[in-house]
Amino acid sequence: MKNKPASFAIKGATILTFAALLGKILSAIYRVPFQNMVGNRGFYIYQQIYPIYGLAMTIGLTGFPVYISKIIAKEIDEKKRNEQIIAILYILLMIGICIFLFLFLYSDTIANFMGDNKLNSLIKSVSWLYLVVPFLSVARGYNQGRQEMIPTALSQLIEQIVRIGSIIIVALVGTVKGWSLYQIGSYAFLGSIVGAFCALVFFSNFFKEIITAKYCPSFSVTQKLFKGVVSEGLVICLFAAILVLLQLVDSFTLKNALQAKGYGMKSAENLKGIYDRSQTLLQLGLVLAMSFSTSLLPTLIKNKLERNGKKFQQDIQLVYRICMSISIAATFGLIVLMPDINKALFGSSQGDLALSISMLTIIFAGIILLDNAILQSTSNYKKNILVLIVIMITKILTNFQFTVYFGIAGAACSSVLSMAIGAFFSKIALKKMAINRGVSNKFLKKAVSCSLIMTFVVLLVRLSTRFLTFSRLANFGQCLLCILVGIISYLYFARYCNLFSDKEWKSIPGGKYIISFFKNRKDVL
Repeated sequence: MKNKPASFAIKGATILTFAALLGKILSAIYRVPFQNMVGNRGFYIYQQIYPIYGLAMTIGLTGFPVYISKIIAKEIDEKKRNEQIIAILYILLMIGICIFLFLFLYSDTIANFMGDNKLNSLIKSVSWLYLVVPFLSVARGYNQGRQEMIPTALSQLIEQIVRIGSIIIVALVGTVKGWSLYQIGSYAFLGSIVGAFCALVFFSNFFKEIITAKYCPSFSVTQKLFKGVVSEGLVICLFAAILVLLQLVDSFTLKNALQAKGYGMKSAENLKGIYDRSQTLLQLGLVLAMSFSTSLLPTLIKNKLERNGKKFQQDIQLVYRICMSISIAATFGLIVLMPDINKALFGSSQGDLALSISMLTIIFAGIILLDNAILQSTSNYKKNILVLIVIMITKILTNFQFTVYFGIAGAACSSVLSMAIGAFFSKIALKKMAINRGVSNKFLKKAVSCSLIMTFVVLLVRLSTRFLTFSRLANFGQCLLCILVGIISYLYFARYCNLFSDKEWKSIPGGKYIISFFKNRKDVL
């Protein structure tokens, strides 16, 4: 009986991890053609409001569903379970209505604080999403709690596909018909609501049960669940949206700071649009850094459920070392290729310095998100509240001043500093739980050395293929060649200096092929 829940948890976590990673890749890639169609100012307009959308999606995708699934999984009695799910739906609907009313009624005020009163129409468009999200959160959480992961995974993918398709179609039609950039932005966010409704189709049976059920949750049950929603549920949501929260601070401060620095309104908007390119690259870098490490999280769940403490700690240390090695390599690679990536994807090399600095966020964000996942698996979400507070306070206090002095590069420095300090406090939180990341100085030395050698090799390839930069398409081909050479060289040197043991390589997806392809090993560092 003990193996069954563990195997269910492993299978469920694997399905959701795959769906989430695929969704993040799609969410990152669509920004490139969208920016190419609407330009820097159009991208600025969209990205100013995106954090409000991003928070809604975090609530509906990863935040409250995780909390709800815990509640449902713990309750054996079917009647009590239904009472709880109805009570949570009422609570989230109440919260959703309050957020909707605030955004809709105060859209002009919010837009003015952002420094652009024309953004009010976009704020109103995205506000409607908060009326749909409670239904998605409850349905996904309920299914996850019952280990029925397929509807949740499919709903995530369909929602992303419909939303992205709607955004690209709106941008295409809008540019052809000469719509204003603000109109394109408003209609693009309405597409997200269409995607949310399409996702609800996968939970039609669940809602039929809810509608036909005549359960009326008691006040005491509702009150208890309300406390849980606004404490544990909210913390899970905010941590899952940590990068979105940093973007939200940028939305309220970056353009205003650039104007305070002396830029005109349109120049400031253009620079903000250039700065927002970093979000695409950050998301892709984080997906790369987290994909291999999160593939081992189901094993962590199994060991935790089976109370295998020693194996749990060993797997934690391996997960951290995988995350660190890949995130360092991805960061170095993106920085050295930034001029070419920027030109190939976005048509210009503007903002190379700011975008390169932003890439350092990948290292610290990967650590923090992994810390949070580990603490969630041990049901110790409260330990990381201080980390969240420190990150936000640092970003709020430094973003405006850094931008005034250093431009968009200053805003990038503010984000990196915030996440670096957050990673330090997160390490303290783990130590209090007697959890050790297991990343030794020797390992870091090896990982950095491999990344530096890879960077040197990629730089040589980049310099020797300068003749391929006569067009964006050729530039893109050069980037792909450099990335391929970078991956091969990094894996070769990682094997050469014995970054991971053979046993550890075998536990990594594709590790067996790496062992057979790169046979030479020598502990040299």
